[in-house]
Amino acid sequence: MPIPQPCHFKRDSALPGLLLGLVILIFSCTRRDDALPDMPSKQSLSVRADKGDLLLDVSTNDDGYIFNFEQGALQIPMQDITKIVPKPERWRIGIIFSDGSELEIPAKGTNLDYIVEDIRLNPSGYNPLAALVNVWLPTYGRVKVTVHGKNGEAGTITHLCYEDKPRQSVPVFGLYAGHDNIVDLAFTDRDGRERGSTTIHIRTAPLAVQDFPKWKLIKSQPGKMEPGVNMINYPGMSEADVSLPYMVDNEGELRWLLLFKSSPDLQKLSASIGLKRTKKGTFIAGDQSQSRIVEIDMFGNLLHQWDLQKPGYTFHHEIKEAANGNFLITVTKPAARLRNGQPRINDHIIELDPASGTVVKEWDLSALLDTARYVKPDGITPPQYSQNPTNWAHNNSINEIGSDLLATARYQGIFRFTHTGNLRWIISPHKYWGTAFQPYLLDPVDEDGVPVTDPAIINGDAHTAGFDWPWGPHTPVVISDDHILVFDNGYNRNWVPNFGSGAANYSRVVEYKIDIKKRTVQQVWSYGRERDAAGFSQALSGVQFLPQTKHVLFCPGMGVPTSIGPGGRVVEIDPATKEIVFEMEITTLSGTAFHRVTRMPLYPDNL
Repeated sequence: MPIPQPCHFKRDSALPGLLLGLVILIFSCTRRDDALPDMPSKQSLSVRADKGDLLLDVSTNDDGYIFNFEQGALQIPMQDITKIVPKPERWRIGIIFSDGSELEIPAKGTNLDYIVEDIRLNPSGYNPLAALVNVWLPTYGRVKVTVHGKNGEAGTITHLCYEDKPRQSVPVFGLYAGHDNIVDLAFTDRDGRERGSTTIHIRTAPLAVQDFPKWKLIKSQPGKMEPGVNMINYPGMSEADVSLPYMVDNEGELRWLLLFKSSPDLQKLSASIGLKRTKKGTFIAGDQSQSRIVEIDMFGNLLHQWDLQKPGYTFHHEIKEAANGNFLITVTKPAARLRNGQPRINDHIIELDPASGTVVKEWDLSALLDTARYVKPDGITPPQYSQNPTNWAHNNSINEIGSDLLATARYQGIFRFTHTGNLRWIISPHKYWGTAFQPYLLDPVDEDGVPVTDPAIINGDAHTAGFDWPWGPHTPVVISDDHILVFDNGYNRNWVPNFGSGAANYSRVVEYKIDIKKRTVQQVWSYGRERDAAGFSQALSGVQFLPQTKHVLFCPGMGVPTSIGPGGRVVEIDPATKEIVFEMEITTLSGTAFHRVTRMPLYPDNL
């Protein structure tokens, strides 16, 4: 029987990298003679090889050969085999059987450099700090990528890739700009146990990006911090400019970015809140410039898009992936009108089914909240921030809480409502609300658990050290069914214009506890007042609950004075001790540093 030939697959160079999982390799590559049945010993070895069970070594005893695989030993009679030919440089071993047939199977070898077929830096053209490495592994298994930190192990990023096929395109993220990046590729079994590794070098060019933000690391204690990098959603020079998301690590080093201006599909992307990671590891964002929802991968490739104009909406601010996989989106409905016929904006929420592209639910906030709760312009607050009849609510976020929905509106507060459109409660100064809404207004309780009875505080005309309402809030974060975090911007706090004299200009992260039976809201803790104007952002901004450390990320993002210029801050704080374990200042020419910042692993788990 002839010697089996190696299996070859032709690469289609027109495809932007090999799609993971498309190539299935049969490693035994045995040519069988239909006239002669395979020997049982050959069949047993072939089955082990085809399952990806790597041969570790071969020994002998009185009964024959012992083939020691990762998943256990296999005994083969001595008389069944004529010759064994090790090929350690290719991680193979050849076996010639007594019937003249031959078999080649994957076996533990020496150097793994040969598995790297090619390296493609910036394969999309939009992410110069990313690469695709095409590899051909000895057998089924996974690849663990390690990008070594240029300043030591603190900057090292490691990820075990999800794919387990022999032929893979391995994504490499976290490269440094203008640097000879050292990257280890470890070949593991399907459970992540390492079999061997090789090292490659990926040299990147320095970045030359116009109007790119600048930042300064103030404090970093990696041993105390939540793991991950900081995804910073920079909107560009204005909300009409192209968004530029980027990631900075705990050493203040840039490790990832997307240059949408180079993308024909996304060169006008104005993404407002920015990129949100989905459960499948991609990013979604709302595009204000073209009123659509887009889905992109880590390289910046456009995967899908959904038109919002066709069903009658334009995008505003926020998109959230719901538990059922649908998208919750804050929108404007151009057809919506006030009673006097004038348009109204930023007061609708929709649920979009991404599979069908259809809107399955719409919530009109004018049916939920008090459209008559209106504060006339004070003549001090700039018009772009002032409430007006058209922009009476300014809904700027949406989230899920239990089986209900949780939303914020700059001019109305925080509110919870059911999927059927029934209001549950409102966290807001009681002033100006109509009679029909009084039952939904939660009564304040301070941090000591004492009910607040001062009418001035209840109405928002004053505050105490232990309680204040949220003013112009953003980013409601659900900790549990009765605990939420929110970014309290401090927009015209206590009805005093931020641009006027006597204003208390500071922003906070605040945790509230809601007792639905008692109809109360208790301030549990807050942080930000102690930073005064150095943490004040009249709009934008966000907070994040960090699940591993129970820390909180406090991120005022617009017009914040810093030591390097106006912009924003990223502050990680331990609520139990108020200790700051990470702080970074960011400045931009526009003074707007970001809409939101999110701490996240650089790699999604399922990539």
